[in-house]
Amino acid sequence: MCHIRLSMNNLRPIFRLLHIVWLIIGVSITVVLVTSTKGHPPGIVFAPVALALWIAGHLLLWFSHKLAIQGKNLAKKRDDAGGKWPPTLILLAFVFGCVFIFGLFSITAKVLFEQNWQSKLPVFLVIWLPPSICFVGILLRQAWSRILASAGFIAVALLLLYQMIESLARSNRHSAIEWIIGIVILLIFLFLGQHIFRSSNIKAFYSK
Repeated sequence: MCHIRLSMNNLRPIFRLLHIVWLIIGVSITVVLVTSTKGHPPGIVFAPVALALWIAGHLLLWFSHKLAIQGKNLAKKRDDAGGKWPPTLILLAFVFGCVFIFGLFSITAKVLFEQNWQSKLPVFLVIWLPPSICFVGILLRQAWSRILASAGFIAVALLLLYQMIESLARSNRHSAIEWIIGIVILLIFLFLGQHIFRSSNIKAFYSK
């Protein structure tokens, strides 16, 4: 098991990298929209929307960095400097952060541009809210986020196992590759669930 851990100072280059990546994405999309001559309305009409989303993305990254700093300060107030960032939580914060940011943009797009967004929104929120809540909890070093993330991975793994068993019971045809991919994903989710719950490094991060 890798024992490399990152301090708050080491997180700054990561957030800077995320800002650079988001900048490249924003510039690329804006160039495509501005130079596009096909379609109606033309792509340039959506350039202000792309610009607004680009600015919002940078603001959310800045907000996430501030949450991480606040989490460090909360750990100090608990008379403990708090554990350093384990690689697993770095990965989870990145993945959950992407879900949070892109999910927020998707919700905004649905409300603004789709007519029947009310019927689709509840299902989308059920999928989007848990990882988004975990993202904020991890940055603030709240112990409940460890339990929520662990339970979430195990619950998804059990749901996947149920679907696999149901597929076998119904004699649905799937290729060997599909079964292998499903089993690998199932094992990864189970491993992450128990690792997040039991890891001493992750517990130290929450000062527990």
